[in-house]
Amino acid sequence: MVQLLILYYLSLKSTHGYEIQKFIQLNHMEEWNSIQSGSIYYAMSKLETEGLIKLVGKVGGNEKSKKIYEITEAGRYKLSEMAFHELEKPLSNISSEKFLIYPIIANLTKQEITITIDSHVSDLQNKLVQISEWYEKKQGKVTNIEKASFKLMRETVQNQIDWHRSLLDSLDETISAVSEITAIIKMVDFSAADDCKMFHNE
Repeated sequence: MVQLLILYYLSLKSTHGYEIQKFIQLNHMEEWNSIQSGSIYYAMSKLETEGLIKLVGKVGGNEKSKKIYEITEAGRYKLSEMAFHELEKPLSNISSEKFLIYPIIANLTKQEITITIDSHVSDLQNKLVQISEWYEKKQGKVTNIEKASFKLMRETVQNQIDWHRSLLDSLDETISAVSEITAIIKMVDFSAADDCKMFHNE
């Protein structure tokens, strides 16, 4: 997901790794998402090697100068590809990378999002059927821990279905919110910011 975030950021404006790192820190992503600000420079180096971003300049004239990067055409293609991939992923835990939804939504059309989610929900519904069939075959021979496991599996899959349906139900609102976030990133130099309330209402 860190590569997706970098490509998304650079698709909006050319900048240096420090700004993206500061953006992650100011929005406390490390507390609610598995994206780590310390992984930015390694990820950018890898993206540059793969030709997905390129160096276009530097800020500052000393050994601490910051390298400015921009996304390449190959990077833009990869960005859409990665957005699809992330949207298809399951919600694995409470810090699932998929909860950082805006880089995904920003790079797919409404139709693409709808089709992908509908397909994913269908797969999840099939999993519910499989879990129920497994439990029925075990009836009479189920231990307490197996009962607890069955309950957790069923609830986990159902919660994922509910989350994706909620995204579909509020898709226009989500797309609008993503547009606002995109506009903020374009306008604000987060490397010079002391605080950020993008994800907070207070």
